[in-house]
Amino acid sequence: MAIKNNNFQGSHVLTHPNTIAILGIDDHGKVAAEIAEQNGYQVFFFDNQYPQVKQCGHWDVVGNEDDLKAHGSSYDAIFVALSHNKIRKQKLSEFKSLGFRTTALISPYAIISEYAEINDAVLIVANSTINYGVKVGEGCIINTGATIDHGCVIDPYVHVSPGVNIAAEVRIGEFSWVGIGSTLTHHIKISHTVIVGAGAVVLNDIPAEVTVVGCPAHIVRRK
Repeated sequence: MAIKNNNFQGSHVLTHPNTIAILGIDDHGKVAAEIAEQNGYQVFFFDNQYPQVKQCGHWDVVGNEDDLKAHGSSYDAIFVALSHNKIRKQKLSEFKSLGFRTTALISPYAIISEYAEINDAVLIVANSTINYGVKVGEGCIINTGATIDHGCVIDPYVHVSPGVNIAAEVRIGEFSWVGIGSTLTHHIKISHTVIVGAGAVVLNDIPAEVTVVGCPAHIVRRK
């Protein structure tokens, strides 16, 4: 289900449940946990390093993945904080099949058009900007300070890294990863499972399952 946002310079307040279970205790998980707290959630972590690890930053680790599958219905929301796009989809699909409620996590310090469409299980980090008519698919990560201009479509399970600038009417295919500080010019299509290297400047369409780097971006690896 898409979320309609009116999230302007930290003024937006989400309505939400009280407790959230987060899978994944790396730094990505900590970022998600802080955003959850900023939206009023009480955070509980799950990770397969439990019981060897029982603390993640300021938060308790209370079980492993099997524990979450067994008890996930006791939490008001579940969030999968795993940075690998395909694994994130797999785990989220498993939790949905068990009937657990999942949610997007949106920083109150992101700027999001009222007319953007943000789908389930998305993470939007502070200082990112999402403009008019943008569609962000399920399970995407829009990281710190990324900008996405009007009319873009970000397909499910894409990771847009910190400082990325995406011009108008761009489409990015499922499972792609857009590296830190890269720039995508307007009206281009990035196909599925593409890696855009850090700092790349993408001026043309990119086919599926390739890695591109440089200015202008060029293919250096296929699958």
